[in-house]
Amino acid sequence: MSVGRAPSCDDPYQAHPLHFTNTPGGLKESEFFWREHQTFLASCGYKLRPRYNEDWEPSWLKSKNSDMWHCEDGKTTFRSTTMDATRVADGRIVSLKQVNKSFFPTEEDLVCFFSQEPLASDPHNHSVPVYEVLHFPRDEDVIFLVMPHLMRIQECKFATVGEALECFRQVFEGLHFIHSHLIAHCDLHLLNVLMDPAPLFSDIPHPGYPKRSYDFQRKVKKYTRTERPTRYYIIDFGISRKFSPGDALLTRTWIGGDKSVPEYRDPTGVSNPFLIDVYSLGNMIREDFMQHSSSLNFMRPLVADMTREKPEERLSMEQALRRFSELLASLPERTLRARYVYRSEFFVARVFRACRHVVRTAKYVRQGLSALPTPPAISRAPPEFLTKPETHPGTSCHCQPTI
Repeated sequence: MSVGRAPSCDDPYQAHPLHFTNTPGGLKESEFFWREHQTFLASCGYKLRPRYNEDWEPSWLKSKNSDMWHCEDGKTTFRSTTMDATRVADGRIVSLKQVNKSFFPTEEDLVCFFSQEPLASDPHNHSVPVYEVLHFPRDEDVIFLVMPHLMRIQECKFATVGEALECFRQVFEGLHFIHSHLIAHCDLHLLNVLMDPAPLFSDIPHPGYPKRSYDFQRKVKKYTRTERPTRYYIIDFGISRKFSPGDALLTRTWIGGDKSVPEYRDPTGVSNPFLIDVYSLGNMIREDFMQHSSSLNFMRPLVADMTREKPEERLSMEQALRRFSELLASLPERTLRARYVYRSEFFVARVFRACRHVVRTAKYVRQGLSALPTPPAISRAPPEFLTKPETHPGTSCHCQPTI
């Protein structure tokens, strides 16, 4: 191992031999948090990848023929607050989110609100479900939310216009559902809308290298959403706000991930967060989808009405959902089955994909697959073993499920 730079006050782990400045492919500052909590999480029934074990030794250092880029434990995580894990009881891959309650005091209550019956079973509910809440015994401010393992939408390209519209439909429906319970999300953007990867891949992909399986043993095959419809979830309720019936729908403006929101420039610092959500959804569709594809021009009038500069001129979420539903119902099947064309495609690739699309569409029509690939109704309830109180020897981990 090489000698690293002198420790800095910004990174307390820089002197550690496994820090990335001292070991090629070593741990980033945010990863040390998970290494330090690995034993606790294991006692609660959740196993992290070998990279985060206390006795981890980089596998590529043990063999001169190994390249860290080809090693499972050489793959890092990209979001410092979330980590994938294996649930020991059934082998299922889940996500763990660390929440500091001193900074986000309401997040636990809000996510658990949508994970309790009867809301948990409502098909309009697209809020990410929480299976369990873990309380770290040595710091009352630290909790871990156990949730489904999800992926970013763009990890699988849309094959058809109908696939993209089904994604939008679920997000419109999910945000309206949140608003109907007087909760404003306040931080809606592309990274906070994720998808269930299970239907779309032959194996759960590795978070650090989606081309290979989670255990790094196999290449992963992708399927289209038309072949295997999937479900989308709205995540991250850290700065969300809940109102009571009769409350004025105005509150202090909290700045979320979409920095283009006009209200953020309002010197009063007070705004209607529900209208910010409408703007954020419209702007997400405009910036992250319409600007990258020529297939969604029919969405322009609706998006324009959702992103008006003046909040009072925007649609409500109920109006936006109604307009979107009417638009969706008016589109012919040929539009829904049309290829979703990305502006970044080169000419040769565009010709190849157009030919492949014709063949694939004919197969889908013969198979009777829907042009709007809606997933079947699923149970959001946790497995049976999570509905029973558990005790974990040697810790004060509170693994009593919240749903």
